[in-house]
Amino acid sequence: MKKITLVVFLLTFGLQAQDFPNPYCDIDPDGTGVEEITSVTFNETNITNDDIISILIDKTSNAINLNQGETYTIEVQGNTYGEFDNDIVAFIDWNHNELLDDTNEIYEIGTLTNSTGEDGVAISMEITVPEDALTGQTRIRITKTYTDEESPAIINPCAIEFDAFGQGNFPGFGQALDFSLNIETLSTERFDTNALSVYPIPAKDILNVKYKSSINSIKIFSLLGQEVFAKNIETDEYQLNISSFNSGVYIVKLYTADGSHSLKIIKE
Repeated sequence: MKKITLVVFLLTFGLQAQDFPNPYCDIDPDGTGVEEITSVTFNETNITNDDIISILIDKTSNAINLNQGETYTIEVQGNTYGEFDNDIVAFIDWNHNELLDDTNEIYEIGTLTNSTGEDGVAISMEITVPEDALTGQTRIRITKTYTDEESPAIINPCAIEFDAFGQGNFPGFGQALDFSLNIETLSTERFDTNALSVYPIPAKDILNVKYKSSINSIKIFSLLGQEVFAKNIETDEYQLNISSFNSGVYIVKLYTADGSHSLKIIKE
């Protein structure tokens, strides 16, 4: 009886272990060199990874809440193992059809260069949730793939591969990471961009922000996704002193009762 119980347990465990990444495609590890994704931050939620063995990482127990029609920053860090380029791509199953490469579900975040994955170097992008995205839980996959001029990375959610010297697709170097998104219904109250005034842009010392109703808080991020300013203000008009900021482009995120809104500014 104990043997039968043990067999049933092992069969059940085996079936559970095979669940991931179903119902989505797996990635064949044969011939692929693992170069890890170390961190993904989406909607200010950070997911870290220290697995340097697996080609596809299961972080699906992490579910990040997003709202239809809202815009969020995604940031990815990873180890390029020297002065090399890695293409970072996000695939999001907005329509829940269990495919990751439909039209409007592929986001080429950018190229990560010469990073240890622990040095703060990151690549980021603003992603807007489609207003018709199906609600409920869905899958997002991030791929990180070695690339160069002669052997460009292939955009494929089901493989880490590159076109080696124009001779066709071959297993490459990189990693993929899956996690979950929980898409929530579009609120009837939405941020009114027509009622927002932000000036001057470019700004040198003072950035003026004005909205039709109270702004609860302001956060500012560098293009690497690093938070450089955060303050609760509870006012509809605010003068932000950015004189100490380095010159460059920043992302300002405003939080109101109508929702949140992100915009880019330039600091002279």
